[in-house]
Amino acid sequence: MITGEAVVWAGSGTLWPGTGWGDPLAEQLAALGWRVSLVPWGDPAFEHRGRPDVLHVFSGGLEAVGSGTTAMAERLDAVRSALAVADEGRAAVVGICLGAQMVAAVATGTAPQPVAAGGEVGVTTVHGHGVPDLTVPTAHVQEVPPAVLHRPGVRLLWSNTVSTVQGFAVGRAAVGVQFHPELTVPESRWASASFRSLLDVPDAPPATGAVDPAGSLSTVLAAAGAHHRVGALAA
Repeated sequence: MITGEAVVWAGSGTLWPGTGWGDPLAEQLAALGWRVSLVPWGDPAFEHRGRPDVLHVFSGGLEAVGSGTTAMAERLDAVRSALAVADEGRAAVVGICLGAQMVAAVATGTAPQPVAAGGEVGVTTVHGHGVPDLTVPTAHVQEVPPAVLHRPGVRLLWSNTVSTVQGFAVGRAAVGVQFHPELTVPESRWASASFRSLLDVPDAPPATGAVDPAGSLSTVLAAAGAHHRVGALAA
């Protein structure tokens, strides 16, 4: 079991009524053995900005990267600080859905774009490029554009027929994924119903495997080198 520290920076809005976007992520990380601090949306959390020797995870959320609000500006600053210590080899960073879009915007200057097919919601299988295929829940209408792959230091990790860039690595210890590796099948159903109450989103391409949140999230963390970067805190 990993016993390092993780800071989960929660996105705006709720996954389903009464549940924030960071909540299932914090629970799944705790189940994997991480000691988790959960930062609500709108909290600048200066005490966690650029903390070394921790895993920084930026969750999904509803507010667009380009919204221009104070809360988004503060969260982008938190992403920037986390990426700086990750690039020095002193932390790891993972962005999920909105979090991935924030990582791409800050690290490469590449803004998210609308998904050409209108988005996807449900459970799908993403194809790995040098990493395992994953069957995962998903819910998004914006995506990190393929142009990000032309930026220095960016590598493609996962893709599917809806979004070329379902997952990418940038720099030494940062990964962004468009899907939600942290969600269980029931949680995916609740999140999908809530998402569709706000937006008309097409079904995701059919999955070819079983959902395994612990395994999928562990694979994403491994791609970011999280276990090695935070290994100094292991008991």
